[in-house]
Amino acid sequence: DIAWRVNYKRERILGLKCWLYRTRGILQALRTSPYCQDGLIRCIIAPLEDLLNVSSWESEFFSEIELCFDEVKEFTPKPADLSLVASISPSYLTKIQEEFHKDRIIQAKFVLSQNIGYNGTYVGLGSEGVSLRVDDNIFKVFDLVHDRRMLPSEESLRFLNASYIDSDTPIITRKY
Repeated sequence: DIAWRVNYKRERILGLKCWLYRTRGILQALRTSPYCQDGLIRCIIAPLEDLLNVSSWESEFFSEIELCFDEVKEFTPKPADLSLVASISPSYLTKIQEEFHKDRIIQAKFVLSQNIGYNGTYVGLGSEGVSLRVDDNIFKVFDLVHDRRMLPSEESLRFLNASYIDSDTPIITRKY
């Protein structure tokens, strides 16, 4: 809708102009502050006042937006064809994730193998750990949790029918 685009442009330009005038006001307040020294004026205030010159912004920025807007205000984007994205299988995405996080997964498999004798099949990962499957069980190796207070509580584990296994690295298990 063209009217919506015109209003949106007007609101954005007004917002930028308000920012410009507020910033100039702050610079004027700094300049008149009793704590203001020549170094502050020379190194910070004067360069910013030059950069934020209202007439320069009007001629070089706001007027250019007005000129360009007429060319694009009636632009209608073509709908995106997402059929290719929809055709990507979740297992392919899992393989990409697995390759991208290969080092974490290898380390988690090693930790699991050291603790239960099996290294497991990669299932997924998150910001705190790697999930691996062994037979009908799922194991989560918390490889990125450095503070044990951030681990799931015993109450949370009971709710999930899960439990910790005895190991130096926190690992939880439950039926898959």
